[in-house]
Amino acid sequence: AMNTYAVLWTYTADAEQVARHRDSHMQYIKSLAAEGAIVEGGAWRDGSGALIIFRAGDREQLQGYLDADPFTTEDVIVATQIHEWVAAIGPIARI
Repeated sequence: AMNTYAVLWTYTADAEQVARHRDSHMQYIKSLAAEGAIVEGGAWRDGSGALIIFRAGDREQLQGYLDADPFTTEDVIVATQIHEWVAAIGPIARI
């Protein structure tokens, strides 16, 4: 069974560092979305971080996705919150 996780990221205040790695991060995120590991996601309007909704078999699989993200390997993400999430309303609830 797959679990749903809400992942909240806080980015470094160094906007140049974020911009420098954005393309590789987006390429990676889009590949995860294409394989169904990400169902929604996007940055906060102020650019301070993001919310991504992941589907994974367990926390270990999720951590593997997070660890391989260029924003992780290049220290763009300075804080991560992970919550196992039970969607009650909307399209994600029907997955």
